[in-house]
Amino acid sequence: MEKAFFLPTRDVVIFPGIVTPIYVGRVKSKNTLDEAVNNKSRLVLGMQKDPLKEGINSKNDIYDIGVVVNVLQIVKMPNNTVKVLVEAEDRIEFETVDLEDTFYKASYKVIKCTNANSKETEAVYRKIMSYFEKYVTLTGRISAELLVNLKGIKDINNAFDIISSNLPIGATAKQTLLEIFDIKERGEELINLLTNEMEIASLEKKIDDKVKTKMNESQKAYYIKEKIAVMKEELGDYSQDDDMLDLLEKLQKAKIPKDVKAKIDVEMKKLAKMPPYSAESTVSRNYIETLLELPWEKTTKDIVNLEKANSILERDHYGLKDAKERVLDYLAVKKLNPAMKGSILCFAGPPGVGKTSLVKSIAEAMGRKFVRVSLGGVRDEAEIRGHRRTYIGSMPGKIIKAMKEAGTKNPVMLLDEIDKMANDYKGDPASAMLEVLDPEQNKTFDDHYIDIPYDLSKVFFVATANDLRNVSQPLIDRMEIIELSSYTEYEKLHIAQRFLIKQAKEENGLEKLDLEIPEAMILRIINEYTREAGVRNLKREIVTLCRKLARDVVENNLQKIVINDEILEKYLGKPKFRIDKLAEKQAKVGNVNGLAWTAVGGVTLEVQGVAIPGKGELSLTGTLGNVMKESAQVAYTYVKANPQKYPASVDDFFERNNIHLHFPEGATPKDGPSAGITIATTIISVLTGKKVKQDIAMTGELTITGEVLAIGGVKEKVIGAHRAGIYEVILPDDNRVDEVDIPEEVSKNMKIYFVKTYDDVEKLVFSN
Repeated sequence: MEKAFFLPTRDVVIFPGIVTPIYVGRVKSKNTLDEAVNNKSRLVLGMQKDPLKEGINSKNDIYDIGVVVNVLQIVKMPNNTVKVLVEAEDRIEFETVDLEDTFYKASYKVIKCTNANSKETEAVYRKIMSYFEKYVTLTGRISAELLVNLKGIKDINNAFDIISSNLPIGATAKQTLLEIFDIKERGEELINLLTNEMEIASLEKKIDDKVKTKMNESQKAYYIKEKIAVMKEELGDYSQDDDMLDLLEKLQKAKIPKDVKAKIDVEMKKLAKMPPYSAESTVSRNYIETLLELPWEKTTKDIVNLEKANSILERDHYGLKDAKERVLDYLAVKKLNPAMKGSILCFAGPPGVGKTSLVKSIAEAMGRKFVRVSLGGVRDEAEIRGHRRTYIGSMPGKIIKAMKEAGTKNPVMLLDEIDKMANDYKGDPASAMLEVLDPEQNKTFDDHYIDIPYDLSKVFFVATANDLRNVSQPLIDRMEIIELSSYTEYEKLHIAQRFLIKQAKEENGLEKLDLEIPEAMILRIINEYTREAGVRNLKREIVTLCRKLARDVVENNLQKIVINDEILEKYLGKPKFRIDKLAEKQAKVGNVNGLAWTAVGGVTLEVQGVAIPGKGELSLTGTLGNVMKESAQVAYTYVKANPQKYPASVDDFFERNNIHLHFPEGATPKDGPSAGITIATTIISVLTGKKVKQDIAMTGELTITGEVLAIGGVKEKVIGAHRAGIYEVILPDDNRVDEVDIPEEVSKNMKIYFVKTYDDVEKLVFSN
């Protein structure tokens, strides 16, 4: 038994007597080669059973038979591999393979071949030489010089090895020949291989001859295509290319309606007649694939366990009672009437209150697929209805794309930011959405690309919007609106304790830290570091706090920490907002607190007024919309029309003065009629010099005769006043019905006055 350095090869078999190059790239293999060269030792080569395996772990990973070789030349290649020219000497059988830390060694024994001089072997040899000569003549792939050299070789074993190495057969077949030690048996195996190769070569020549007879000078560009066609003719296969076969296979497996299948069959016939690489065939193939990938029949089974659905909704979200109840109502009806159509909801509310995440929870609670369609910035009607198949870049609309992504007919589809759609010269996408969101029409939704009615009636549509004023009335009529109002500071406190702090700790690797954030500190973050309707910025501040804590944990090995005022300001900096308890401020002339309803929730809207020399004109500043300008003019006219209510000293006020009203934060657009009583109060304060209480806020539309009309967004506006530290609010009497919507933790601290006319307002707002 001998020992030598060992190199594993991938898909390479070398026969004794053959000189051939091999390429060495693996680290251990290169180390083994270096060791062999340094020790002037021979190498043994053996082929891996699995060529994809990166390294070998034992003798079982290689074939038992290999060769011993001499290294003739080593050349380092640019791609960090080594080219080695080797000459094989003898067949060997591996006894052991030793895996050193950086290289391979093996023990082996040399094997001698037998049955070289028998008459049967000589007969087999002559037959093989005859076949090999015919093979060389037929294919022309092997040089005639090799044939001449073969005829001069007396050693039959060596001749068989040379023929074996030059046959275009796989590495596994060559390994089989290497492992046959009986020369006569190896010759018989070579006869079988040569016979098979000659049949293949003869067929190839026949195909080439057929193709060449059909060609002329103008057809040379189509040589390859014609060659494939003749090959298929030989096989008796007249079908199209592999892509076509794939489409046929998908069509057979697909569960699709008969009319859709008929449409695909027509397209397949057209596609079969088109050149395979033409632009038209690409469009047609994409169209067929889209139809096959759409879920025409597949649905998911709804979870109609109300208890389980409710637990999922409560697990993921705090509050949002109306939205949760609506989902549970839907599931209850679904349980009683499984054939009911899909529902269409619209969650309307300021950013950060959890509209999108709530829809994900709804999908999980119902056991349906969730898919999101982003509508923000969509201006082209074709993005909803799809493009007609008249050009290469045509594609289905967002709705059909979402259905393809969902893979089922009844997903929960989120139509995100439906109020951010716009229209331009390309059409009105909001109008295209009317068909999508109409339960009587969407069962035959017409996408221009697929050009076949598609049933959307099983889809549970949920739209989200920040401001419904930007949504067209016909679209609103098709949806069930569920208002998600601003969170109160108490709701934010619960959300932070139940969700946000836990999430922030997990995101920043603080699960093992004993972190205590007292309620007072959470409320301070809510009031002094964020000012929002939702909890998005609150989450951001808590994540910032945890990120700063993570650095302290790493640097100082903290195990426990309790957040106090000093630590809070250290990590989050000085407060970004000042809590102004407006009730503590002194009454002022020409300064009134109104209430507004914006896309970010309810806010206080300050109105300031001053008198300047002039001739009774009213000027306004602060980016106001037309409706708000009209409200100001109405209030001004109301005051001028009732001079008897004011002291005689103001009779000539409008002859000598102008009134300038300013709405601070001028860059923020403001519109709507609900500032009427606020503006009238400001004008009267400037006119009479009476001071206005600063601990009271108001909202209401004023008519030219002094009546106060109902307004919208009562809940949001009252919460906004509460957030600003104002605990007295004036509302129109017609809004009494909205009082029940105000959260209890807000209403218990608020004093709400309901007024019918401006005279009622006047009694409440001026300081005595």
